[in-house]
Amino acid sequence: MSSEPAIQVANVSKVYDLGLSGRTSSFATIIRERLRHPISGGGAKRERFHALDDVSFDVAHGEVVGMIGKNGAGKSTMLKILSRITQPSDGYIDMAGSVGSLLEVGVGFHPELTGLENVFLNGTILGMSKREIDRRLDEICDFAEVHKFIDTPVKRYSSGMRVRLAFAVAAHLDPEILMIDEVLSVGDSSFQLKCLEKMRSIASDQGRTVLYVSHNLVTVEHLCRRTLLLVDGRLTFDGPTEEALSQYLNLSPQGMRGHAAGLFDLAAADRSGAGYEKVFKRLAFRPSGGLPSDTIRMGERLQVEIAVEGLDAIPKAMAQVTVGSSLNDVLFRMSSRMIPLEAAHPRRTDETIVLDIPSLPLVPGDYYLDVQLHGEQAHSEDAVIVDSVHRAAEFTVMPSDVLGTGYRFASRDGNFMVPFGWEIRPSNPEA
Repeated sequence: MSSEPAIQVANVSKVYDLGLSGRTSSFATIIRERLRHPISGGGAKRERFHALDDVSFDVAHGEVVGMIGKNGAGKSTMLKILSRITQPSDGYIDMAGSVGSLLEVGVGFHPELTGLENVFLNGTILGMSKREIDRRLDEICDFAEVHKFIDTPVKRYSSGMRVRLAFAVAAHLDPEILMIDEVLSVGDSSFQLKCLEKMRSIASDQGRTVLYVSHNLVTVEHLCRRTLLLVDGRLTFDGPTEEALSQYLNLSPQGMRGHAAGLFDLAAADRSGAGYEKVFKRLAFRPSGGLPSDTIRMGERLQVEIAVEGLDAIPKAMAQVTVGSSLNDVLFRMSSRMIPLEAAHPRRTDETIVLDIPSLPLVPGDYYLDVQLHGEQAHSEDAVIVDSVHRAAEFTVMPSDVLGTGYRFASRDGNFMVPFGWEIRPSNPEA
């Protein structure tokens, strides 16, 4: 295998002219200025947009690399440059091997032609020879599950049938380098899993070099060990997928009372009319024990840090954290009645309670925390509420490849994710 990278991107920039800015004149005035100044446009300035700004990275042969970023970050522009659809304004690219692109599933399909005719037409557009299409025709039809309708005009296909056939053609390309742009969201859920398995086979079993762009973070996590993060046209991270996803999720903080994502000022929370002591001061979410964030991925370890003041002076203090949602105020509760709240240090006025959840079991959605502190009344064994903050903090759970299959959990799957496995065994073990 060559030591040279399969894909080399060096200092690539792409600049677009967005048109003339500062134009307030009438149409007739604009025409006169154009005639007087045909080259400069009459002195009006063009606004320039940097879709990509000095981006550099390499992809080795056989490597599967993800690329993520918000809409407008420059992902599609990069793929168009790599596919030779457009040229960079600056920098250069080098591709070592034949290149195929899955950028627009179904481009080139003609409604009046049959499915078979469209397979040959679309395959040719995507760079396949007639011999290659002939050789793979049965595989394509089997994958798309349209054998029965292959001689029917595509205009009579359902939208799902068209998508299945289009993806089947694109997925059976044989290039050494394959670039994929958001094509695994096609068809129904069962076909999406089938597409994902096909892409996994292309990436790992067939040893192709793959650059995969998607907003579906579960499939990125499932397919790619390394991921690039683009922000406003710049490459801001290049490394392990898990860290790239964490940085991407932190681009859109959800925090309400915090000055930063994942940090909440509990001292400023409303306790009006309750007469509670302000023992709770601050709360921080730390996914995987790292930087604060209010966006946590399914199955991720979560540490909740609650800064308190005066906890040492409360007899038999008992902390309680309740997780709720818009549909259910109590999804589950964690209390120091269950696990005692103990300090492994000499007590002091300012302390931090750390709640450690090894694997967050919630499905994707929006949630909140209530925090309460109970203590023993003076001259009594009855417990009272010392401090309480309703909706102390809000957080969002994002999908994750928790089962290792690429399945994306949703609200239809319930509130909680429970790890499980399937197995089929013979009814009679001795048979």
